Amino acid sequence: MKRLISIFLLFILSLTCLKAGNSRTEFTYGIEWGYKASILTGGHMNFFAPDGYRVDIDKNALNFYANSHAAIHMGMDIKDLWNLSACFGYAGIADYHHSIPITIRLTRFFKTNAKGDRWLSFIDAGSGISIKKAPEEIFSGKVGAGYRISLSKDTKLDFLAAGEIVMTHPEVNYYGTIIPADRINRNNGYVASVSLSMSLTF
Repeated sequence: MKRLISIFLLFILSLTCLKAGNSRTEFTYGIEWGYKASILTGGHMNFFAPDGYRVDIDKNALNFYANSHAAIHMGMDIKDLWNLSACFGYAGIADYHHSIPITIRLTRFFKTNAKGDRWLSFIDAGSGISIKKAPEEIFSGKVGAGYRISLSKDTKLDFLAAGEIVMTHPEVNYYGTIIPADRINRNNGYVASVSLSMSLTF
């Protein structure tokens, strides 16, 4: 939770400083939705089995899982070439659980004409909360690129592709039995995925 608060405060401070030091800024907001394909999963789990013995599992595997994701974003354009936004979303994480990621995204545009179509790249990182019986904090990092189509002066449509890594703490399922939190010493997991999405920005 401290990490989430820090991300929010950092975002507010950044926007305040940018607004104070630059007259060419403009508030933006929008929605994003898409498809995410998880291709690599792994992690380290150490726990006590129902019969009392200790189990240690360290694995990495190529697995395919299809998930969807959606988010709202709000931020600020900076000098026609940059945008800094906060993203609040809902996403699946392989077959582990769903999550509410809260991230900061920095976008770079490759054409100064803000009213025209142009290519873009972005980096996105932050934290979030896993949705399960005992919620825990997650970490999310994403790097991607895309193309922006200008539908009107104030409405833009983005087509995005990205690679993402999520660090989480999945439930421990041992032969059909969910291990309670007080019997778990470690349950670190990660998921690497690629995503395709669309975004409307106003």
